Amino acid sequence: MALCFAVFSMAIPDARASTASADKANTEEPKEPAVPEIPDTVVVPDPVSLTIVLRNSGTIRQIVFNIWLEATNRQAVDVIEQRLPKVINAFLVDLQRLMYRDTEQRFENREPGKRGFKYTAPGLLPPPPPKTEEELAAEAEAAKLAEENGEEIAKEPPFSPFQPVSNRYFAALQNKLLRTGQGVLPPDTLRSVQIRMFYDFWPGDAKPRK
Repeated sequence: MALCFAVFSMAIPDARASTASADKANTEEPKEPAVPEIPDTVVVPDPVSLTIVLRNSGTIRQIVFNIWLEATNRQAVDVIEQRLPKVINAFLVDLQRLMYRDTEQRFENREPGKRGFKYTAPGLLPPPPPKTEEELAAEAEAAKLAEENGEEIAKEPPFSPFQPVSNRYFAALQNKLLRTGQGVLPPDTLRSVQIRMFYDFWPGDAKPRK
């Protein structure tokens, strides 16, 4: 009986510990999902506005772009901000030429009141969760082995919150502006150009008030 009592007494703390651990796990608040945010490697200039006037008809189209510039790293942000007026002017040259052609096509092929349109970019992606100690240790071990073998592991690109653009017109326009910006800025400074919003207004298409 004494032996049975001793075994029973030893089992009680374990049971209580297991119950307490389970209660603690159940009472822990679930982690909130990551919220999308603008990284500190993104430059957000003022909206870019331009007015298109067709030569033959005198038709006016007023256009506004919200354009963000994604730097390759935090140090490149300062370079972009210093040269931002020059970059925006280069964008305006491209946009004036491209949107003039687009305005001509829309004026000829669409009825008044149906020429304007609005574009909004896909929502931002939330940042990934921070890496665990195990993941960091595994990466360090892999880097060490690669170094011993005379190899080099390619660095993981920094996180970008921008989703691929499904609209082919704006995807091509972003690539065009990216090449223009890279021609103005030093190499390895500008990672991407993002058109976050576009809208236009045709004053001649507005219905007169009664």
